[in-house]
Amino acid sequence: MLEQVLAHLNNWFVCYSYTGNVTVSADGAVLAPSEAAAILQPGRWYRILGSDFHDGVYQVPEEEPEEEPEEEVEAEEPEEEQSETFYCTLWALDVSAGLLNIITEMEAWQAKYGDVVSGPHQSESFGGYSYSKAGVSSSNSGTATVWTQFADVLAPYERPPMARAVSVSGQSHQDAPYRRPFNTDFKE
Repeated sequence: MLEQVLAHLNNWFVCYSYTGNVTVSADGAVLAPSEAAAILQPGRWYRILGSDFHDGVYQVPEEEPEEEPEEEVEAEEPEEEQSETFYCTLWALDVSAGLLNIITEMEAWQAKYGDVVSGPHQSESFGGYSYSKAGVSSSNSGTATVWTQFADVLAPYERPPMARAVSVSGQSHQDAPYRRPFNTDFKE
């Protein structure tokens, strides 16, 4: 759900970006190169962009102390993992603990009310009685969703979309470069 929330907020909290060749294992662990792997400390979230199989948000596993096995167990042959080497962009994400707590609450809300909200019935009437699912506020006439429930607490983390720059002639920035307006009052 972290990836959905960050996309919804239009804010990925990128603290470092690496673009180049990267090798990634089947579970999303960055294997190479060393300069990309060095920025990914244990517990850090990162996003892979530009892969055929591994695009997404992953977390670097926490380092656990190695335990010595008490009994020898026959090792099964591991299934062949599909590692991939590709040219991509790797973002190290600096997601705050507060936002991670909100996401945990959102997942709990979704687990509790998700089936009710996504149910096929928006309203029902029978025997002179009727009801309709309503939003959480009078301004929201739709059904309450996890996004409407948590809109107020997610708002401080939201980044507004990039506004299109408009030149003096009214053309968009894609059509013409931005030009500053000519100031007729300026005298040298």
